[in-house]
Amino acid sequence: MIEGRISQLDFENRSAILVEENGNHIKVNFALRTNVEVIEDETVGLMGGELEDLEEGYHVEIEVASKNEDGSIVCDSIACVS
Repeated sequence: MIEGRISQLDFENRSAILVEENGNHIKVNFALRTNVEVIEDETVGLMGGELEDLEEGYHVEIEVASKNEDGSIVCDSIACVS
C-alpha cells in the first residue's frame, strides 16, 4: 500500500501524480476496474465513488495492482484518508 497526496489528476488519461510524505513523486495509472472510495460529507465515512470524485490535494491510500517498467504503478484501489 502507498500513501500520499494527489498533486495532479488527469481524468482523460486515467492517471495521477501522488506525492509521498518523503517527497517521492509516483505516477499512478487507474485501471477501468479501479475501486474508488471517497469521504461522505454527512457521515465522514467512506463510500463508493468514481474517479471524477477525486480532487487534487486529497490524501489517499493506494493498493498497487502492478508496476510498470517506467516506475509508474497501476492502481487496484484508492481510498481517501482525509
